[in-house]
Amino acid sequence: MINIKNKANLFLILILCFSVSFYTYFISKNKNTININDNKDTKIKESLNVSKGTTKFTDVEYKTSDNKNRNYITRGKEAYLTKDRPNLIKLRIVHSFTTLKDGTILNIKSEKADFYKNSKNIKYYENVMITNKDGVIRAEIANFFANENKIKLENNVIFKDNKNTIKGDIAELNTLTYNLLISMNNKNKRVYGQRETKN
Repeated sequence: MINIKNKANLFLILILCFSVSFYTYFISKNKNTININDNKDTKIKESLNVSKGTTKFTDVEYKTSDNKNRNYITRGKEAYLTKDRPNLIKLRIVHSFTTLKDGTILNIKSEKADFYKNSKNIKYYENVMITNKDGVIRAEIANFFANENKIKLENNVIFKDNKNTIKGDIAELNTLTYNLLISMNNKNKRVYGQRETKN
């Protein structure tokens, strides 16, 4: 007669044999069915790569106020801070906005921007677009100076509304009044303007 200890050992051996058989059968059946795409894996790693000493944040918002408590708000889908430049925040997919004296909203959008924490100044670049009511201003670079309430635009500045198109090299926009001054780097050249008329 088999004692309890031998029964337990026999049961464990049967379980072990069954497990090995089951595992071997399914491994051989599914062999070569899983492929790892190295290229895809590399792209994911590259897109998530953040260099050492850099901290990444998502969906950030920065608010500054002038001496009249008027807010200038900047939002970014991504923000990067580095240890070697703690004053600089690099933003991606940027949207800033403020309320003008007449109650309308001034919007500034760009692909990238540099936000300087100490001065609250912002440099916008790549597809810069500023809108207010029916007016649109485009430029390659726009610098917001918080203490002056001004945005200085550079390179291929184009202002367009329902009736006018004006082109120049540089421009200065007042963020309180929306007054815009467009000029050329070469003072001998004239600003190009065109007024559309309805037929």
